[in-house]
Amino acid sequence: MNTANTWVLTDVDQGVWLDTLELDHRTAGLPEGAFIRKRTRHGGLTDGVDVVEVHNGAFSFTVLPTRGMGLWRGNYRGLHVGWQPPVRGPVHPKFVHPAERGGLGWLAGFDECIVRCGLESNGAPCDDVIPSNTGAPTTVRLTLHGRIANIPAHYVAMEIVPGPQPELVVTGVVDEAMLFCPQFRLTTRISTRLGSNAVTLSDRITNLAATPQELELLYHCNFGNPFLEPGARLVLAAAQTAARDAEALADLDRWATYAGPTAGYIEKCYWHEPLGDAAGQSVAMLRNAAGTQGAALRFNTRELPCFTQWKNCGAMSDGYVTGLEPGTNYPNPRTFERAQGRVIRLEPGQEHTATVTLEIHDTAAGVQGIEAEIAALQANRPHRVHPAPRKEWSPE
Repeated sequence: MNTANTWVLTDVDQGVWLDTLELDHRTAGLPEGAFIRKRTRHGGLTDGVDVVEVHNGAFSFTVLPTRGMGLWRGNYRGLHVGWQPPVRGPVHPKFVHPAERGGLGWLAGFDECIVRCGLESNGAPCDDVIPSNTGAPTTVRLTLHGRIANIPAHYVAMEIVPGPQPELVVTGVVDEAMLFCPQFRLTTRISTRLGSNAVTLSDRITNLAATPQELELLYHCNFGNPFLEPGARLVLAAAQTAARDAEALADLDRWATYAGPTAGYIEKCYWHEPLGDAAGQSVAMLRNAAGTQGAALRFNTRELPCFTQWKNCGAMSDGYVTGLEPGTNYPNPRTFERAQGRVIRLEPGQEHTATVTLEIHDTAAGVQGIEAEIAALQANRPHRVHPAPRKEWSPE
């Protein structure tokens, strides 16, 4: 089904579902080498996963409608964008059991480059007390990073927006809802322009319930080689930085730099308060040791005021990766984040919007340009690195 420049792939309400569709130079007038195509994977843990592959002529990436419209992995001019996890995915949600291993089962499906965490909750597993269907206080178990990443979209479409630099777009709608529970709708627009080095995720989260609901949202953006390597560096503008815990504190003087793959490495997390310009626009970048390649994230601190850095420099076979994670909160237990005032309260029908853009730079000049932007954001603004975990950011 298509209307003008839009092709609907999935519309549960209208009974529409296409197994395959390809828009390219033959079928949609795109330049040769550029395309959007949809297919369904089969076999193993990927069985039944819908994928939408986008190639703008320079940058290719894969969107996963079956996994909450996450961005799986990509390639820019020969540079791999993403990481190499132990998981052989993308994994269909039917094989992910969040309650496993004390609430860490989410990790069984975790292999995306960009995956959303939320929407009811994200962060470490915890017990929380909420009203039941009778209104009585009831203890529930919140599992790691919430549910949205393992919910299939009920509406998916591809779009080509004409213009001097045509835009390739994938849109999707995902509902995270249960009876007597929060009812959220994620509406996303994932877009790139022909020949560009960037992809943008523009999200709108709506409270569909007739009562106020709590929202947590974090973009878990994950990178391995070639950007992550011995001597790689995180560059960002921040007002404050602190270690999550004693393990991270022991390496505090090296928070910005990365070790090579190390067997037995224990993850380290650092919390940052990012700085934006007058409009809240900010940028952070992971760059390789030589400063010739970088993965940069653009976001707005008014939408996503917290920034988590996850360092997981384990052996390659164990998942050598770092996460750069702008969010509405830090990924602590929701009970702690609520006490600190970092859990958003959405009124009935109210929306929270967030936009994250991933840019890939494959030249020293491109990396230096981003570094200059970050230096300008930091200029004349102090950056305090706390000598101990902050009680406002880390549970005791």
